[in-house]
Amino acid sequence: MRLPSLFILTTAHAFVFSSARADYVADFTLPPKVEERSIIGTDGWDYRLPTQKGDPDTARVVSVRWNGYKPALMLKGANLKCAVPPTTGSKVIITFDLAVTIRDSGNGRPFRIGFGGAPCGELFIDMTADGGLGCQADGSGRGGEIVLKRSEVKNNSFYHCSVTIDYAKQAYAISITGRRKDDSAFQFTTDARPFESKSKAVSTIYIISANSMTAYLDSVAIKSE
Repeated sequence: MRLPSLFILTTAHAFVFSSARADYVADFTLPPKVEERSIIGTDGWDYRLPTQKGDPDTARVVSVRWNGYKPALMLKGANLKCAVPPTTGSKVIITFDLAVTIRDSGNGRPFRIGFGGAPCGELFIDMTADGGLGCQADGSGRGGEIVLKRSEVKNNSFYHCSVTIDYAKQAYAISITGRRKDDSAFQFTTDARPFESKSKAVSTIYIISANSMTAYLDSVAIKSE
């Protein structure tokens, strides 16, 4: 995805401070991330539910063959969260790259990603007959808008996603760009839409993925300005 991905420089996190800016960036090519090892316990990533006991390989950094063997976070049957420094600016920009491998069969929503404190809902993949790549779901696995039909989603191709949250205007905008299955250009953008919930700061990333689909995440960034 030219979705540039989500997530103070230490070996675990990289933050850049200025008078009105704080950044949180996750680059899966940097230490201490190690290829073919779980992301759990690295850079603040953990199981989303305290009682969850899952295979740590469900979320691990891999070299992606179809993307020039560049590292990305592979997700399959993963239920994760990552606490991030709460955003502080009057405008917040969230970006990330997402790719999926869709099988011919399936149902439900095998992939969801959301941001705690954001007023814009989840981005998801819906496998129902009328489903596809969607956004603005309500956080319960329901609702939202399908922006690219399932039959048009290009497998193993990154979609660049961007959410701009404007606290002064109490509105947000979403942009998703990539390629359709026939390799033609795809672009979805919204006009500024009113906040759907109260929001003071973005403070968490969460991901819910099923075994029925493989997803890849890269270049995750949350920036407040």
